[in-house]
Amino acid sequence: MKTYFSKRHSDALKEKKIQVSFSKALRTSTCRILNQFSKWDGWNSEENLTFDRAVGSLLTFYGKEHLEAFDDKNNRVRVYFDDFVKSGYPSEVLDAVEAWFDQNPLRNAECERELNDCLPMNHSRWRMVAGQAMLVDSEYLHTEVRARTLRLLREGDATGALEDFQDAICDLQTGDTKDAVIKAHKSIESVMKTALGTSEHLTFGKLLDQLLKCGLIPIYYQEFLVHFEKLALGAVKERNRPGTGHGQGNTAVNVPRSLAEFVVNLAGSINLFIIERWLESKKTAENTSDSSDQ
Repeated sequence: MKTYFSKRHSDALKEKKIQVSFSKALRTSTCRILNQFSKWDGWNSEENLTFDRAVGSLLTFYGKEHLEAFDDKNNRVRVYFDDFVKSGYPSEVLDAVEAWFDQNPLRNAECERELNDCLPMNHSRWRMVAGQAMLVDSEYLHTEVRARTLRLLREGDATGALEDFQDAICDLQTGDTKDAVIKAHKSIESVMKTALGTSEHLTFGKLLDQLLKCGLIPIYYQEFLVHFEKLALGAVKERNRPGTGHGQGNTAVNVPRSLAEFVVNLAGSINLFIIERWLESKKTAENTSDSSDQ
């Protein structure tokens, strides 16, 4: 069972590290967009199958017999999917949207684009990326780095790297800056392994050497990537010092948010570069194979 927004960020919501709010207009628009891209069936195509299945997923997720939202008198009453989006708690709205994407409707990519056009129009800092709600601190970085990286990781079937990078973004949003840096670094190692087609436990340096040897990464990028690793590991270097084991000793490692965000965004750029080079090489190999078969 997939973990939706409210439980994925339960601690951060309780501690008010992240806050969610949606206007009535945005809720209505969101519901209409989801309705538009849903799968319909039944007599005269009047049954929204995607909504029905999303309700089932939400009931299992919450452990309830039916969904509830607020009526005009501010009482919690039994509702269907559309009223759950329009009148539920803000965190429940994001649960519902993620549950909708969890049903894998055929036009989910189009729906995601529509939602991500609608959200900024309504002054919301939330965006949908690979079916998950993400808080946007920088519109440019979201559009050009984070969202595109996550999309390409998904398209390239780089599941491990996708999870690592999503976790890094989530940790950054909830203030777990040290873990965000560690997972951002780990996501690059996962992307490297995907590109190389290996599951061996190799170090960042050895993975980089193999990528250089096979030509996926130009030699003049080597120094830059080496410096990235020093930056990422330097931020949490106490973790790896001799004598500290797996703990942090007497002093906790504090990674400033500005540094953690820089590392996560930089990792996104590197992941994007490696995955694009890998997909380009796959396409070239396929074209070469097709030519030789003719």
